[in-house]
Amino acid sequence: MAGLTVTEKEHWKERIARRIDRRIATIEAEEPNLMDRVNREARDRALESLGLAPLQAELDEAKARQQAARERETQLERQMLAHVRGVDADAVKDRYYGQSYEREVENAVSSRQEVHEEELLAESPRGQSILRLREEKENLLDVVWLATSGSELRTLWSKVTALLGDPQTQLERDALAIPPAPSEG
Repeated sequence: MAGLTVTEKEHWKERIARRIDRRIATIEAEEPNLMDRVNREARDRALESLGLAPLQAELDEAKARQQAARERETQLERQMLAHVRGVDADAVKDRYYGQSYEREVENAVSSRQEVHEEELLAESPRGQSILRLREEKENLLDVVWLATSGSELRTLWSKVTALLGDPQTQLERDALAIPPAPSEG
């Protein structure tokens, strides 16, 4: 892969990423409810660890009461409109009510949920596979560059990795094992 253009390297990064995505989808299909369960539990943990669980429970109750009131309001409006139109109430369509949270609170919960999602995924072998593949995918462009670059960049990369104490992914190790591209000059 020596001598690839930036466009070619980006192409290979995208191709490999699609393969990783397919493998993640296959792993997720082996346990169809894994990600739904992990997302739900991660959100619960996020609310709990932020100290928001009691408030969220109260908010859920308030929303349930509001929803019941909206449903009754809609039902009455439908009945009134149906009466005026001289049709059955079922012939009148429901109005759509959107759901909204305060964005700042939702962003905090979402960020914390991501942390807990990773914790939950790390608790099972399938989840660990998903986390490992996500990490490989995140580092793909670096891996493509490493696999197609000269020894200077490879040496620098190894020194930075050692300095930061970051473990190399399998694909990084494999890319560094490929003989370096000849120096251009």
